[in-house]
Amino acid sequence: MRNRPTLALRLLPALLLGALLVAAPTPARAQKAAALFARAKEAFDSRQYARAARLCWRYIATNKEAAEKYESAQFFLAASLEKLGFYHGAVEYYFQVANNRRTPELLPRAIRALEALSLSRPIDESLILRDLVGDTDFGDLPDDLADFVNYWQGVSNLHRGLDDWAGERFNKIGRQGYYYFAALYVASVRLLHPSDDQRKEAAVTSFARLFGPLDLGSALEAVRRRGEGDSKLGYALKSLINDDNMLAVQYGKLPKGWEDELTMLGLARVAAETGALLDRAKESDEESLGRPFAYNVEIGGMPVYRRAPRFEARAGAIRAVAARLLPVRQIRGQALHALARLLYEHKRFGAAYETLGQIPKNTELSSEILLERAWAKYKAGDPHRAMGLLYALDAPVYKALFAPEKYVLRGLIYRRFCHFRAAKIAARRFRIHYANTLRDIRQGDEVRDIGRVRAAALRRVQSRKLHLFARALREEIRKLDRQEEEWGKIGLLKNLHTLYRRKDEQARAELDRSLDVSAREVAEEMLNAEEQVNLLEYEVGQAIFQRVADTTGVARGQKKAAKVPVSSERIYYRFGGEYWTDELPNYKFNIEDRCVE
Repeated sequence: MRNRPTLALRLLPALLLGALLVAAPTPARAQKAAALFARAKEAFDSRQYARAARLCWRYIATNKEAAEKYESAQFFLAASLEKLGFYHGAVEYYFQVANNRRTPELLPRAIRALEALSLSRPIDESLILRDLVGDTDFGDLPDDLADFVNYWQGVSNLHRGLDDWAGERFNKIGRQGYYYFAALYVASVRLLHPSDDQRKEAAVTSFARLFGPLDLGSALEAVRRRGEGDSKLGYALKSLINDDNMLAVQYGKLPKGWEDELTMLGLARVAAETGALLDRAKESDEESLGRPFAYNVEIGGMPVYRRAPRFEARAGAIRAVAARLLPVRQIRGQALHALARLLYEHKRFGAAYETLGQIPKNTELSSEILLERAWAKYKAGDPHRAMGLLYALDAPVYKALFAPEKYVLRGLIYRRFCHFRAAKIAARRFRIHYANTLRDIRQGDEVRDIGRVRAAALRRVQSRKLHLFARALREEIRKLDRQEEEWGKIGLLKNLHTLYRRKDEQARAELDRSLDVSAREVAEEMLNAEEQVNLLEYEVGQAIFQRVADTTGVARGQKKAAKVPVSSERIYYRFGGEYWTDELPNYKFNIEDRCVE
Protein backbone atom coordinates (compact mmCIF):
# COMPACT_ATOMS: atom_id res chain seq x y z
CA MET A 1 0.00 0.00 0.00
CA ARG A 2 2.85 2.39 0.84
CA ASN A 3 4.43 1.85 -2.58
CA ARG A 4 1.36 2.86 -4.58
CA PRO A 5 1.93 6.68 -4.59
CA THR A 6 5.55 6.13 -5.64
CA LEU A 7 4.48 3.76 -8.37
CA ALA A 8 1.88 6.27 -9.60
CA LEU A 9 4.50 9.03 -9.78
CA ARG A 10 6.80 6.79 -11.76
CA LEU A 11 4.04 5.86 -14.16
CA LEU A 12 2.74 9.46 -14.63
CA PRO A 13 5.23 10.56 -17.34
CA ALA A 14 4.48 7.43 -19.29
CA LEU A 15 0.74 7.99 -19.00
CA LEU A 16 1.09 11.60 -20.14
CA LEU A 17 3.21 10.52 -23.08
CA GLY A 18 0.57 7.97 -24.00
CA ALA A 19 -2.15 10.61 -23.84
CA LEU A 20 -0.15 12.90 -26.08
CA LEU A 21 0.42 10.10 -28.52
CA VAL A 22 -3.29 9.36 -28.63
CA ALA A 23 -4.29 13.04 -29.01
CA ALA A 24 -1.73 13.82 -31.69
CA PRO A 25 -3.36 13.65 -35.12
CA THR A 26 -1.95 11.33 -37.70
CA PRO A 27 -0.53 12.88 -40.89
CA ALA A 28 -3.52 11.60 -42.83
CA ARG A 29 -5.95 13.07 -40.30
CA ALA A 30 -4.12 16.42 -40.31
CA GLN A 31 -4.12 16.44 -44.11
CA LYS A 32 -7.85 15.73 -44.19
CA ALA A 33 -8.52 18.55 -41.69
CA ALA A 34 -6.42 21.00 -43.72
CA ALA A 35 -8.36 20.08 -46.88
CA LEU A 36 -11.66 20.59 -45.06
CA PHE A 37 -10.62 24.05 -43.87
CA ALA A 38 -9.40 24.94 -47.37
CA ARG A 39 -12.85 24.06 -48.77
CA ALA A 40 -14.50 26.18 -46.06
CA LYS A 41 -12.25 29.14 -46.86
CA GLU A 42 -12.91 28.74 -50.58
CA ALA A 43 -16.67 28.76 -49.95
CA PHE A 44 -16.37 31.91 -47.83
CA ASP A 45 -14.28 33.68 -50.47
CA SER A 46 -16.87 32.81 -53.12
CA ARG A 47 -19.65 34.20 -50.85
CA GLN A 48 -21.29 30.82 -50.25
CA TYR A 49 -21.73 31.69 -46.61
CA ALA A 50 -24.19 28.96 -45.60
CA ARG A 51 -21.87 26.31 -47.06
CA ALA A 52 -18.83 27.97 -45.47
CA ALA A 53 -20.54 27.90 -42.07
CA ARG A 54 -21.38 24.20 -42.51
CA LEU A 55 -17.79 23.31 -43.43
CA CYS A 56 -16.31 25.41 -40.62
CA TRP A 57 -18.62 23.67 -38.15
CA ARG A 58 -17.56 20.24 -39.44
CA TYR A 59 -13.94 21.23 -38.83
CA ILE A 60 -14.72 22.41 -35.28
CA ALA A 61 -16.82 19.32 -34.49
CA THR A 62 -14.26 16.80 -35.77
CA ASN A 63 -11.04 18.35 -34.42
CA LYS A 64 -9.55 19.16 -31.03
CA GLU A 65 -9.03 22.74 -29.88
CA ALA A 66 -5.30 22.32 -30.41
CA ALA A 67 -5.80 21.69 -34.13
CA GLU A 68 -3.87 24.08 -36.37
CA LYS A 69 -6.88 25.86 -37.93
CA TYR A 70 -9.33 25.50 -35.04
CA GLU A 71 -9.54 29.23 -34.20
CA SER A 72 -9.50 30.13 -37.90
CA ALA A 73 -12.54 27.88 -38.38
CA GLN A 74 -14.25 29.63 -35.45
CA PHE A 75 -13.45 33.03 -36.96
CA PHE A 76 -14.79 32.19 -40.42
CA LEU A 77 -17.84 30.52 -38.90
CA ALA A 78 -18.50 33.80 -37.08
CA ALA A 79 -17.91 35.83 -40.25
CA SER A 80 -20.26 33.56 -42.25
CA LEU A 81 -22.99 33.83 -39.62
CA GLU A 82 -22.60 37.61 -39.65
CA LYS A 83 -22.98 37.72 -43.43
CA LEU A 84 -26.15 35.61 -43.14
CA GLY A 85 -27.67 37.93 -40.52
CA PHE A 86 -27.18 35.67 -37.49
CA TYR A 87 -25.42 38.37 -35.51
CA HIS A 88 -25.64 36.86 -32.06
CA GLY A 89 -24.17 33.59 -33.31
CA ALA A 90 -21.38 35.60 -34.90
CA VAL A 91 -20.75 37.45 -31.63
CA GLU A 92 -20.50 34.16 -29.72
CA TYR A 93 -17.77 32.79 -32.01
CA TYR A 94 -15.90 36.08 -32.37
CA PHE A 95 -15.94 36.13 -28.56
CA GLN A 96 -14.30 32.69 -28.40
CA VAL A 97 -11.52 33.75 -30.77
CA ALA A 98 -10.86 36.99 -28.86
CA ASN A 99 -11.16 35.37 -25.44
CA ASN A 100 -8.81 32.43 -26.13
CA ARG A 101 -6.19 34.54 -28.00
CA ARG A 102 -4.25 31.50 -29.25
CA THR A 103 -3.88 32.88 -32.79
CA PRO A 104 -2.34 36.38 -32.53
CA GLU A 105 -3.06 37.36 -36.13
CA LEU A 106 -6.79 36.70 -35.67
CA LEU A 107 -7.16 38.68 -32.42
CA PRO A 108 -7.36 42.21 -33.92
CA ARG A 109 -9.67 40.96 -36.67
CA ALA A 110 -12.07 39.43 -34.13
CA ILE A 111 -12.02 42.55 -31.94
CA ARG A 112 -12.58 44.78 -34.97
CA ALA A 113 -15.58 42.69 -35.98
CA LEU A 114 -17.01 42.92 -32.45
CA GLU A 115 -16.43 46.66 -32.36
CA ALA A 116 -18.20 47.16 -35.71
CA LEU A 117 -21.18 45.12 -34.50
CA SER A 118 -21.32 47.08 -31.21
CA LEU A 119 -21.60 50.34 -33.14
CA SER A 120 -24.10 49.21 -35.75
CA ARG A 121 -26.72 47.08 -33.97
CA PRO A 122 -27.96 45.82 -30.58
CA ILE A 123 -25.63 43.13 -29.21
CA ASP A 124 -24.97 41.35 -25.94
CA GLU A 125 -23.21 44.27 -24.24
CA SER A 126 -22.73 42.45 -20.94
CA LEU A 127 -20.80 39.66 -22.69
CA ILE A 128 -18.70 41.72 -25.09
CA LEU A 129 -18.25 45.22 -23.72
CA ARG A 130 -17.99 44.38 -20.03
CA ASP A 131 -16.97 40.71 -19.59
CA LEU A 132 -14.60 40.49 -22.57
CA VAL A 133 -13.32 43.97 -23.40
CA GLY A 134 -13.70 45.36 -19.89
CA ASP A 135 -11.70 42.59 -18.18
CA THR A 136 -9.08 41.44 -20.68
CA ASP A 137 -5.55 42.59 -21.43
CA PHE A 138 -5.18 42.23 -25.20
CA GLY A 139 -1.64 43.57 -25.43
CA ASP A 140 -0.68 45.72 -28.42
CA LEU A 141 -3.53 46.62 -30.76
CA PRO A 142 -3.90 49.14 -33.62
CA ASP A 143 -4.65 52.64 -32.33
CA ASP A 144 -8.37 52.70 -33.11
CA LEU A 145 -8.94 49.27 -31.55
CA ALA A 146 -6.86 50.25 -28.52
CA ASP A 147 -9.17 53.27 -28.12
CA PHE A 148 -12.20 50.94 -28.26
CA VAL A 149 -10.72 48.71 -25.56
CA ASN A 150 -9.56 51.59 -23.34
CA TYR A 151 -12.94 53.33 -23.55
CA TRP A 152 -14.94 50.28 -22.49
CA GLN A 153 -12.43 49.34 -19.81
CA GLY A 154 -12.81 52.88 -18.45
CA VAL A 155 -16.60 52.59 -18.47
CA SER A 156 -16.42 49.18 -16.76
CA ASN A 157 -14.14 50.59 -14.06
CA LEU A 158 -16.57 53.45 -13.46
CA HIS A 159 -19.42 50.99 -12.93
CA ARG A 160 -17.28 49.20 -10.35
CA GLY A 161 -16.34 52.39 -8.51
CA LEU A 162 -12.69 52.25 -9.63
CA ASP A 163 -12.51 55.94 -10.50
CA ASP A 164 -8.72 56.31 -10.70
CA TRP A 165 -8.37 53.29 -12.98
CA ALA A 166 -11.18 54.62 -15.16
CA GLY A 167 -9.35 57.94 -15.50
CA GLU A 168 -6.16 56.14 -16.51
CA ARG A 169 -7.97 54.19 -19.22
CA PHE A 170 -9.70 57.28 -20.61
CA ASN A 171 -6.39 59.15 -20.64
CA LYS A 172 -4.88 56.47 -22.93
CA ILE A 173 -7.44 57.18 -25.66
CA GLY A 174 -6.10 59.09 -28.68
CA ARG A 175 -7.26 62.71 -28.90
CA GLN A 176 -9.40 62.28 -32.00
CA GLY A 177 -12.26 60.13 -33.21
CA TYR A 178 -15.43 58.72 -31.73
CA TYR A 179 -14.00 57.15 -28.58
CA TYR A 180 -12.33 60.39 -27.52
CA PHE A 181 -15.60 62.30 -27.82
CA ALA A 182 -17.49 59.51 -26.06
CA ALA A 183 -14.94 59.55 -23.21
CA LEU A 184 -15.12 63.35 -22.90
CA TYR A 185 -18.93 63.12 -22.82
CA VAL A 186 -18.78 60.51 -20.03
CA ALA A 187 -16.17 62.52 -18.12
CA SER A 188 -18.34 65.66 -18.39
CA VAL A 189 -21.59 64.06 -17.26
CA ARG A 190 -19.72 62.23 -14.51
CA LEU A 191 -19.02 65.58 -12.81
CA LEU A 192 -22.73 65.87 -11.98
CA HIS A 193 -22.98 62.56 -10.14
CA PRO A 194 -23.22 62.96 -6.35
CA SER A 195 -20.20 61.47 -4.58
CA ASP A 196 -17.64 62.17 -1.87
CA ASP A 197 -14.77 64.63 -2.28
CA GLN A 198 -12.24 61.93 -3.16
CA ARG A 199 -14.30 60.63 -6.08
CA LYS A 200 -15.18 64.15 -7.22
CA GLU A 201 -11.50 65.09 -7.26
CA ALA A 202 -10.76 61.99 -9.34
CA ALA A 203 -13.61 62.95 -11.70
CA VAL A 204 -12.45 66.55 -12.23
CA THR A 205 -8.83 65.41 -12.68
CA SER A 206 -9.91 62.92 -15.35
CA PHE A 207 -12.00 65.65 -17.03
CA ALA A 208 -9.07 68.11 -17.07
CA ARG A 209 -6.71 65.54 -18.60
CA LEU A 210 -9.19 64.62 -21.32
CA PHE A 211 -10.12 68.21 -22.08
CA GLY A 212 -6.41 69.03 -22.32
CA PRO A 213 -4.34 72.03 -21.22
CA LEU A 214 -4.43 73.61 -24.69
CA ASP A 215 -8.23 73.89 -24.75
CA LEU A 216 -8.46 74.78 -21.06
CA GLY A 217 -5.91 77.55 -21.62
CA SER A 218 -7.74 78.82 -24.71
CA ALA A 219 -11.01 78.93 -22.77
CA LEU A 220 -9.45 80.78 -19.83
CA GLU A 221 -7.71 83.27 -22.10
CA ALA A 222 -10.97 83.99 -23.96
CA VAL A 223 -12.87 84.41 -20.68
CA ARG A 224 -10.23 86.84 -19.38
CA ARG A 225 -10.20 88.77 -22.64
CA ARG A 226 -13.92 89.40 -22.26
CA GLY A 227 -13.40 90.61 -18.70
CA GLU A 228 -15.11 87.55 -17.19
CA GLY A 229 -12.12 86.10 -15.38
CA ASP A 230 -13.95 86.42 -12.07
CA SER A 231 -16.99 84.50 -13.32
CA LYS A 232 -17.78 81.06 -11.98
CA LEU A 233 -16.42 79.45 -15.15
CA GLY A 234 -13.30 81.62 -14.96
CA TYR A 235 -12.56 80.56 -11.39
CA ALA A 236 -13.21 76.91 -12.29
CA LEU A 237 -10.72 77.09 -15.18
CA LYS A 238 -8.11 78.78 -12.98
CA SER A 239 -8.39 75.84 -10.61
CA LEU A 240 -7.42 73.37 -13.35
CA ILE A 241 -4.34 74.97 -14.94
CA ASN A 242 -1.49 77.20 -13.83
CA ASP A 243 -0.08 80.37 -15.39
CA ASP A 244 2.09 78.29 -17.73
CA ASN A 245 -1.01 76.54 -19.09
CA MET A 246 0.00 73.26 -17.48
CA LEU A 247 -2.50 71.01 -15.74
CA ALA A 248 -2.54 71.74 -12.01
CA VAL A 249 -5.88 70.67 -10.51
CA GLN A 250 -6.55 72.45 -7.20
CA TYR A 251 -9.74 70.82 -6.03
CA GLY A 252 -10.07 73.00 -2.93
CA LYS A 253 -10.14 76.19 -5.02
CA LEU A 254 -13.04 75.21 -7.26
CA PRO A 255 -15.97 77.65 -6.84
CA LYS A 256 -19.43 76.61 -5.73
CA GLY A 257 -21.39 75.24 -8.68
CA TRP A 258 -18.28 74.30 -10.68
CA GLU A 259 -19.85 70.96 -11.62
CA ASP A 260 -22.47 72.53 -13.88
CA GLU A 261 -20.00 75.00 -15.41
CA LEU A 262 -17.41 72.42 -16.38
CA THR A 263 -20.03 69.90 -17.50
CA MET A 264 -21.58 72.45 -19.86
CA LEU A 265 -18.13 73.37 -21.15
CA GLY A 266 -17.29 69.72 -21.86
CA LEU A 267 -20.61 69.04 -23.58
CA ALA A 268 -20.31 72.24 -25.61
CA ARG A 269 -16.88 71.22 -26.82
CA VAL A 270 -18.07 67.74 -27.86
CA ALA A 271 -20.96 69.32 -29.79
CA ALA A 272 -18.84 72.02 -31.46
CA GLU A 273 -15.87 69.86 -32.43
CA THR A 274 -17.94 66.96 -33.74
CA GLY A 275 -20.17 69.39 -35.65
CA ALA A 276 -17.19 70.93 -37.45
CA LEU A 277 -15.61 67.56 -38.21
CA LEU A 278 -18.87 66.05 -39.47
CA ASP A 279 -19.17 68.92 -41.94
CA ARG A 280 -15.73 68.04 -43.30
CA ALA A 281 -16.03 64.25 -43.14
CA LYS A 282 -16.98 63.85 -46.81
CA GLU A 283 -13.63 65.21 -47.94
CA SER A 284 -11.13 62.62 -49.12
CA ASP A 285 -8.28 64.18 -51.11
CA GLU A 286 -5.21 65.44 -49.29
CA GLU A 287 -5.62 69.04 -50.44
CA SER A 288 -9.17 69.26 -49.05
CA LEU A 289 -8.21 67.52 -45.83
CA GLY A 290 -5.43 70.03 -45.23
CA ARG A 291 -7.59 73.13 -45.69
CA PRO A 292 -7.97 75.11 -42.45
CA PHE A 293 -11.16 75.08 -40.44
CA ALA A 294 -12.21 76.40 -37.06
CA TYR A 295 -15.10 76.04 -34.64
CA ASN A 296 -16.53 78.06 -31.77
CA VAL A 297 -17.26 76.35 -28.48
CA GLU A 298 -20.55 77.93 -27.34
CA ILE A 299 -22.83 77.40 -24.37
CA GLY A 300 -26.36 78.31 -25.36
CA GLY A 301 -25.26 80.69 -28.12
CA MET A 302 -22.69 82.41 -25.89
CA PRO A 303 -19.15 81.85 -27.27
CA VAL A 304 -16.54 80.56 -24.85
CA TYR A 305 -13.50 80.15 -27.07
CA ARG A 306 -12.46 79.46 -30.66
CA ARG A 307 -10.22 76.65 -31.88
CA ALA A 308 -8.48 76.16 -35.21
CA PRO A 309 -6.74 72.76 -35.42
CA ARG A 310 -3.16 72.74 -36.59
CA PHE A 311 -2.30 71.54 -40.08
CA GLU A 312 -0.77 68.25 -38.95
CA ALA A 313 -3.89 67.34 -36.95
CA ARG A 314 -6.59 68.18 -39.51
CA ALA A 315 -6.47 65.17 -41.83
CA GLY A 316 -6.26 62.61 -39.04
CA ALA A 317 -9.14 64.17 -37.11
CA ILE A 318 -11.40 64.28 -40.18
CA ARG A 319 -10.58 60.69 -41.20
CA ALA A 320 -11.17 59.44 -37.65
CA VAL A 321 -14.68 60.94 -37.66
CA ALA A 322 -15.42 59.71 -41.19
CA ALA A 323 -14.51 56.16 -40.12
CA ARG A 324 -17.32 56.13 -37.52
CA LEU A 325 -19.72 58.71 -38.88
CA LEU A 326 -23.00 57.52 -37.37
CA PRO A 327 -21.69 57.00 -33.80
CA VAL A 328 -20.13 60.48 -33.89
CA ARG A 329 -23.48 61.98 -34.93
CA GLN A 330 -25.12 60.10 -32.08
CA ILE A 331 -22.66 61.32 -29.45
CA ARG A 332 -23.12 64.86 -30.76
CA GLY A 333 -26.87 64.52 -30.32
CA GLN A 334 -26.44 63.20 -26.78
CA ALA A 335 -24.10 66.07 -25.88
CA LEU A 336 -26.52 68.69 -27.24
CA HIS A 337 -29.45 67.06 -25.44
CA ALA A 338 -27.65 66.97 -22.10
CA LEU A 339 -26.44 70.56 -22.56
CA ALA A 340 -29.97 71.75 -23.36
CA ARG A 341 -31.34 70.14 -20.20
CA LEU A 342 -28.68 71.85 -18.08
CA LEU A 343 -29.49 75.19 -19.71
CA TYR A 344 -33.17 74.62 -18.95
CA GLU A 345 -32.38 73.89 -15.30
CA HIS A 346 -30.45 77.18 -15.19
CA LYS A 347 -33.56 78.95 -16.56
CA ARG A 348 -31.85 79.80 -19.84
CA PHE A 349 -34.93 78.73 -21.75
CA GLY A 350 -34.24 80.43 -25.08
CA ALA A 351 -30.76 78.90 -25.17
CA ALA A 352 -32.19 75.47 -24.31
CA TYR A 353 -34.70 75.77 -27.16
CA GLU A 354 -32.00 76.65 -29.71
CA THR A 355 -29.68 73.90 -28.46
CA LEU A 356 -32.42 71.27 -28.77
CA GLY A 357 -32.99 72.43 -32.33
CA GLN A 358 -29.37 71.58 -33.24
CA ILE A 359 -29.70 67.88 -32.38
CA PRO A 360 -29.09 65.88 -35.59
CA LYS A 361 -32.11 64.04 -36.95
CA ASN A 362 -32.44 60.32 -36.20
CA THR A 363 -30.01 60.45 -33.29
CA GLU A 364 -32.48 61.08 -30.47
CA LEU A 365 -36.15 60.38 -29.80
CA SER A 366 -37.54 63.25 -31.88
CA SER A 367 -40.95 63.32 -30.18
CA GLU A 368 -39.40 63.88 -26.76
CA ILE A 369 -37.22 66.63 -28.25
CA LEU A 370 -40.30 68.41 -29.63
CA LEU A 371 -42.01 68.29 -26.22
CA GLU A 372 -38.91 69.65 -24.48
CA ARG A 373 -38.68 72.45 -27.05
CA ALA A 374 -42.33 73.29 -26.40
CA TRP A 375 -41.67 73.63 -22.66
CA ALA A 376 -38.58 75.75 -23.33
CA LYS A 377 -40.54 78.09 -25.62
CA TYR A 378 -43.35 78.38 -23.11
CA LYS A 379 -40.92 79.21 -20.31
CA ALA A 380 -39.11 81.68 -22.60
CA GLY A 381 -42.36 83.63 -23.04
CA ASP A 382 -43.40 82.44 -26.50
CA PRO A 383 -46.60 80.42 -25.94
CA HIS A 384 -47.62 80.70 -29.61
CA ARG A 385 -44.59 78.72 -30.80
CA ALA A 386 -44.97 76.34 -27.84
CA MET A 387 -48.57 75.61 -28.83
CA GLY A 388 -47.48 75.04 -32.42
CA LEU A 389 -45.03 72.37 -31.25
CA LEU A 390 -47.77 70.75 -29.16
CA TYR A 391 -50.00 70.56 -32.23
CA ALA A 392 -47.10 68.99 -34.11
CA LEU A 393 -47.09 66.22 -31.50
CA ASP A 394 -50.64 65.33 -32.60
CA ALA A 395 -49.27 64.19 -35.97
CA PRO A 396 -49.87 60.49 -36.76
CA VAL A 397 -46.11 59.80 -36.64
CA TYR A 398 -46.20 60.54 -32.89
CA LYS A 399 -49.37 58.59 -32.18
CA ALA A 400 -47.61 56.17 -29.81
CA LEU A 401 -45.88 58.94 -27.86
CA PHE A 402 -46.22 58.75 -24.09
CA ALA A 403 -46.47 62.43 -23.18
CA PRO A 404 -48.91 63.22 -20.36
CA GLU A 405 -47.19 66.61 -19.94
CA LYS A 406 -48.45 67.53 -23.39
CA TYR A 407 -51.96 67.96 -22.01
CA VAL A 408 -50.72 69.88 -18.97
CA LEU A 409 -48.76 72.37 -21.09
CA ARG A 410 -51.63 72.80 -23.52
CA GLY A 411 -53.98 73.56 -20.63
CA LEU A 412 -51.51 76.08 -19.17
CA ILE A 413 -51.26 77.94 -22.48
CA TYR A 414 -55.04 78.03 -22.93
CA ARG A 415 -55.42 79.32 -19.39
CA ARG A 416 -52.77 81.97 -20.07
CA PHE A 417 -54.98 83.36 -22.85
CA CYS A 418 -58.23 82.88 -20.90
CA HIS A 419 -59.50 80.09 -23.14
CA PHE A 420 -60.95 78.42 -20.09
CA ARG A 421 -63.19 75.94 -21.88
CA ALA A 422 -60.26 74.77 -24.05
CA ALA A 423 -58.09 74.42 -20.92
CA LYS A 424 -60.73 72.21 -19.31
CA ILE A 425 -61.00 70.16 -22.50
CA ALA A 426 -57.21 69.59 -22.43
CA ALA A 427 -57.51 68.32 -18.85
CA ARG A 428 -60.45 66.11 -19.81
CA ARG A 429 -58.54 64.64 -22.74
CA PHE A 430 -55.73 63.68 -20.39
CA ARG A 431 -58.19 61.83 -18.16
CA ILE A 432 -59.84 60.08 -21.11
CA HIS A 433 -56.52 59.12 -22.71
CA TYR A 434 -54.97 57.72 -19.53
CA ALA A 435 -58.05 56.68 -17.54
CA ASN A 436 -57.43 52.92 -17.79
CA THR A 437 -53.71 53.32 -17.12
CA LEU A 438 -54.29 55.40 -13.98
CA ARG A 439 -56.90 52.92 -12.77
CA ASP A 440 -54.51 49.98 -13.21
CA ILE A 441 -51.74 51.82 -11.36
CA ARG A 442 -54.03 52.61 -8.42
CA GLN A 443 -55.28 49.03 -8.29
CA GLY A 444 -51.73 47.88 -7.65
CA ASP A 445 -51.24 45.98 -10.90
CA GLU A 446 -47.66 45.07 -11.82
CA VAL A 447 -46.65 48.34 -13.50
CA ARG A 448 -44.37 46.74 -16.09
CA ASP A 449 -47.38 44.76 -17.39
CA ILE A 450 -49.63 47.82 -17.87
CA GLY A 451 -49.74 48.47 -21.62
CA ARG A 452 -49.05 52.21 -21.82
CA VAL A 453 -46.58 52.15 -18.93
CA ARG A 454 -44.63 49.28 -20.48
CA ALA A 455 -44.53 50.95 -23.90
CA ALA A 456 -43.20 54.16 -22.35
CA ALA A 457 -40.69 52.31 -20.16
CA LEU A 458 -39.30 50.53 -23.22
CA ARG A 459 -38.28 53.93 -24.59
CA ARG A 460 -36.03 54.66 -21.61
CA VAL A 461 -32.34 54.38 -22.48
CA GLN A 462 -31.27 51.15 -20.75
CA SER A 463 -34.59 49.33 -21.23
CA ARG A 464 -34.64 50.35 -24.89
CA LYS A 465 -31.22 48.77 -25.47
CA LEU A 466 -32.27 45.52 -23.83
CA HIS A 467 -35.61 45.52 -25.65
CA LEU A 468 -33.97 46.00 -29.06
CA PHE A 469 -31.48 43.22 -28.32
CA ALA A 470 -34.21 40.81 -27.17
CA ARG A 471 -36.28 41.63 -30.25
CA ALA A 472 -33.28 41.08 -32.55
CA LEU A 473 -32.67 37.70 -30.90
CA ARG A 474 -36.25 36.58 -31.54
CA GLU A 475 -36.04 37.64 -35.19
CA GLU A 476 -32.83 35.65 -35.67
CA ILE A 477 -34.32 32.61 -33.92
CA ARG A 478 -37.21 32.65 -36.42
CA LYS A 479 -34.69 32.73 -39.30
CA LEU A 480 -32.72 29.74 -38.00
CA ASP A 481 -35.23 27.12 -39.11
CA ARG A 482 -34.75 28.19 -42.74
CA GLN A 483 -31.29 26.61 -42.54
CA GLU A 484 -32.63 23.15 -41.65
CA GLU A 485 -31.61 21.61 -44.98
CA GLU A 486 -28.09 23.11 -44.90
CA TRP A 487 -27.23 22.77 -41.21
CA GLY A 488 -29.74 20.36 -39.65
CA LYS A 489 -27.94 17.05 -40.11
CA ILE A 490 -24.49 18.14 -38.95
CA GLY A 491 -25.45 19.58 -35.55
CA LEU A 492 -24.77 23.26 -36.31
CA LEU A 493 -28.46 24.16 -36.21
CA LYS A 494 -28.89 22.41 -32.84
CA ASN A 495 -25.83 24.20 -31.46
CA LEU A 496 -27.10 27.61 -32.58
CA HIS A 497 -30.58 26.94 -31.19
CA THR A 498 -28.97 26.15 -27.82
CA LEU A 499 -26.90 29.36 -27.90
CA TYR A 500 -29.89 31.48 -28.87
CA ARG A 501 -32.31 29.88 -26.39
CA ARG A 502 -29.90 30.40 -23.49
CA LYS A 503 -29.25 34.02 -24.46
CA ASP A 504 -32.95 34.70 -25.07
CA GLU A 505 -33.79 33.56 -21.54
CA GLN A 506 -31.03 35.75 -20.11
CA ALA A 507 -32.06 38.77 -22.19
CA ARG A 508 -35.70 38.47 -21.09
CA ALA A 509 -34.65 38.28 -17.43
CA GLU A 510 -32.41 41.35 -17.75
CA LEU A 511 -35.17 43.25 -19.55
CA ASP A 512 -37.65 42.41 -16.80
CA ARG A 513 -35.25 43.71 -14.16
CA SER A 514 -34.68 46.91 -16.12
CA LEU A 515 -38.41 47.36 -16.68
CA ASP A 516 -39.06 47.07 -12.94
CA VAL A 517 -37.10 50.32 -12.55
CA SER A 518 -38.15 52.26 -15.65
CA ALA A 519 -41.84 51.27 -15.34
CA ARG A 520 -41.96 52.59 -11.78
CA GLU A 521 -40.48 55.87 -13.03
CA VAL A 522 -43.14 56.12 -15.73
CA ALA A 523 -45.94 55.32 -13.25
CA GLU A 524 -44.70 58.07 -10.92
CA GLU A 525 -44.64 60.51 -13.82
CA MET A 526 -48.22 59.55 -14.63
CA LEU A 527 -49.38 60.26 -11.09
CA ASN A 528 -47.45 63.54 -11.02
CA ALA A 529 -49.08 64.57 -14.29
CA GLU A 530 -52.49 63.79 -12.83
CA GLU A 531 -51.72 66.06 -9.87
CA GLN A 532 -50.74 68.84 -12.28
CA VAL A 533 -54.00 68.38 -14.18
CA ASN A 534 -55.95 68.58 -10.91
CA LEU A 535 -54.12 71.81 -10.06
CA LEU A 536 -54.75 73.17 -13.55
CA GLU A 537 -58.50 72.56 -13.27
CA TYR A 538 -58.55 74.24 -9.87
CA GLU A 539 -56.68 77.29 -11.18
CA VAL A 540 -58.94 77.52 -14.24
CA GLY A 541 -61.98 77.47 -11.96
CA GLN A 542 -60.48 80.23 -9.84
CA ALA A 543 -59.66 82.32 -12.91
CA ILE A 544 -63.26 81.99 -14.18
CA PHE A 545 -64.60 83.08 -10.78
CA GLN A 546 -62.24 86.07 -10.67
CA ARG A 547 -63.31 87.25 -14.14
CA VAL A 548 -67.00 86.91 -13.26
CA ALA A 549 -66.44 88.81 -10.01
CA ASP A 550 -64.27 91.49 -11.65
CA THR A 551 -66.03 94.87 -11.34
CA THR A 552 -62.93 97.03 -11.75
CA GLY A 553 -62.47 96.60 -15.49
CA VAL A 554 -58.87 95.44 -15.01
CA ALA A 555 -59.24 92.57 -17.45
CA ARG A 556 -60.79 94.86 -20.06
CA GLY A 557 -57.99 97.38 -19.65
CA GLN A 558 -55.22 95.06 -20.81
CA LYS A 559 -53.48 95.30 -24.15
CA LYS A 560 -55.68 94.37 -27.12
CA ALA A 561 -55.07 90.97 -28.66
CA ALA A 562 -53.30 90.79 -32.02
CA LYS A 563 -55.58 89.84 -34.91
CA VAL A 564 -54.72 87.90 -38.00
CA PRO A 565 -54.34 90.46 -40.83
CA VAL A 566 -56.51 90.06 -43.90
CA SER A 567 -53.53 90.78 -46.18
CA SER A 568 -49.82 90.97 -45.38
CA GLU A 569 -46.39 89.80 -46.53
CA ARG A 570 -47.01 86.57 -44.65
CA ILE A 571 -49.62 84.01 -45.62
CA TYR A 572 -51.81 82.61 -42.83
CA TYR A 573 -53.56 79.29 -43.12
CA ARG A 574 -56.29 77.90 -40.92
CA PHE A 575 -55.08 74.59 -39.54
CA GLY A 576 -57.05 71.73 -41.08
CA GLY A 577 -55.42 68.75 -39.35
CA GLU A 578 -52.94 68.04 -42.14
CA TYR A 579 -49.32 67.43 -41.11
CA TRP A 580 -46.11 67.73 -43.12
CA THR A 581 -43.18 66.01 -41.43
CA ASP A 582 -40.54 68.56 -42.46
CA GLU A 583 -42.70 71.42 -41.11
CA LEU A 584 -43.51 69.96 -37.67
CA PRO A 585 -40.76 71.78 -35.70
CA ASN A 586 -41.80 75.14 -37.21
CA TYR A 587 -45.50 75.30 -36.37
CA LYS A 588 -46.76 78.47 -34.68
CA PHE A 589 -50.27 78.63 -33.24
CA ASN A 590 -51.73 82.12 -33.43
CA ILE A 591 -54.06 81.84 -30.42
CA GLU A 592 -56.14 84.92 -29.62
CA ASP A 593 -55.88 86.55 -26.20
CA ARG A 594 -59.38 86.56 -24.69
CA CYS A 595 -58.15 88.09 -21.44
CA VAL A 596 -58.69 91.53 -23.05
CA GLU A 597 -62.33 91.03 -23.98
